[in-house]
Amino acid sequence: MLRYARLHLHCAEDAEDAVQEALAALLAQPPAQWPADPRPYLFGILKHKITDQLRDRGRHGEPQAPEEDDTLDQTLFNARGKWAAGQSVARWHLPDAQLHTAQFFALVEACTERLPPKPARVFSLRVLLEWEAEAICDTLGLSRADYWQCLSRARKQLQLCLATRGFGAEGAV
Repeated sequence: MLRYARLHLHCAEDAEDAVQEALAALLAQPPAQWPADPRPYLFGILKHKITDQLRDRGRHGEPQAPEEDDTLDQTLFNARGKWAAGQSVARWHLPDAQLHTAQFFALVEACTERLPPKPARVFSLRVLLEWEAEAICDTLGLSRADYWQCLSRARKQLQLCLATRGFGAEGAV
């Protein structure tokens, strides 16, 4: 939970506070009312805490400009932003069947953590927190073109990471 919070809240103290608030919300309820598996419940609370903090920062004129880290971009794309030679992404075999495995989600999490910070934040806000593009651009101080480029590159990098770690081969699960 802390790693997830740190991805979005650049201040370690803010991330720790958000995680503690999520845990406190669970502990405020009687144990009889706790869900059988509290992890989804805790992450749901954490997502809302992160969203609230990011929106508050945006309202107070503190856009979160992600730092640039193009090390992975340099290996995947050439200077003109096109795919580098030999870096095309293979099609997956039966992606719907792979989507439902716990191993797949663990691998997606590991690959997401390997993304550069800027595309990781954009991808996580859009896909995991389900923010709209306009809200992400306003909060992170991005142009629409930069937003779409980050989202596209994050998806391609995730697909490449998954393909190189066993989900690109036919029949691999």
